[in-house]
Amino acid sequence: RETEEENMKQYLEKLVRHGRDQSGITGLETAIILIAFVVVASVFAFTVLSTGIFSAERGKETVFAGLQEARGTIAPRGSLVANGLKVEAVSLANAAWTSNSSTNVTSTLETTDNKEGSGSAEFEIDDAFPTGLIVYENLSATIDLTDQPQLSLWVKSTTTTVAGQLELVMDETAACVSPEIQTDIPALVANTWTLVTAAITDSAGAAVANASKNAITCVGIEIETAFTTNNITLNVDEVVVPGLLTSVVLNITNAVEGEPVDLTAPSDSGDDGVADSDGNHVMVITYTDKNQIVRDLYWEKSFLGDNDSDDLLETGERAKLTIYLKGLADATPLVKSEDFSIEIKPAKGSVIVVDRRSPPVIDTVALHQKSD
Repeated sequence: RETEEENMKQYLEKLVRHGRDQSGITGLETAIILIAFVVVASVFAFTVLSTGIFSAERGKETVFAGLQEARGTIAPRGSLVANGLKVEAVSLANAAWTSNSSTNVTSTLETTDNKEGSGSAEFEIDDAFPTGLIVYENLSATIDLTDQPQLSLWVKSTTTTVAGQLELVMDETAACVSPEIQTDIPALVANTWTLVTAAITDSAGAAVANASKNAITCVGIEIETAFTTNNITLNVDEVVVPGLLTSVVLNITNAVEGEPVDLTAPSDSGDDGVADSDGNHVMVITYTDKNQIVRDLYWEKSFLGDNDSDDLLETGERAKLTIYLKGLADATPLVKSEDFSIEIKPAKGSVIVVDRRSPPVIDTVALHQKSD
């Protein structure tokens, strides 16, 4: 009992002491703390406000950039029209060719073993012929192969050959005495007809100038590397240039009545079908097919109807783009029944992608225009 009273007495004394305690926070300290809270709150408020304004501004810029891209887009109008060169038959091989060696080579017409027409030109080499022209055919009329980069023929040999052992030659002189065209025939498998498609080249493998192939008079076969076996038989059928597309034409307008599109045309100082890298053009056209990708093709423009005679495609104007295909590889031009894609990329705006297949026949078409 005395212990409890003692504890109670100590507890009461503590309460009295706490009641008499005068310690606390002064007004200055309170003011400092209040100011600190106000400053911190102001900084956070400014940060939040600035972030919101910045986000809103960026959002606005993004919207305007999107609108500018959309309004700087071109749109195709109408069909894609192609221009080209038709197939030219150099020799159908429906008659015997002329032997260039009366003792070692016999030339006949084979009427049962052929690929096209009524026969194939057959050449029997009795002895180990050295090298040079073995047979030729003088054409009944000269053939113009201007701008034609490729030829094709069917050929068969009774012995396996290596690439370049045989050559197809063409000449603007009778009897093929000085052939301008000397195209290597690839390796042949014995006793197998092979369709050979190759670039028209000279003896060095370079492209042949138009001036040297615009009046072809003779076609022939040369042996470049002597055969090591005797009694070889060669057959040739249907020597042709297969025809190709040389350009495509597309009409375009300014999409959604938007921003002017720069149609400054490229230059092609090398005349190779590819735009000069130091040109002033900003619109780039890329060609793609299964054989190749050619970037920055050379193209030209012309405005149709009303325009203000500058290089900008503006609202209400229409332009015709002529895209030239000379930049394609000579061995793989755009021939018949070939899938291809053309991408037109202006400086701003969406890319136009045109996917097409070339026609199954490339031939002459007469254009008729109504006269006034």
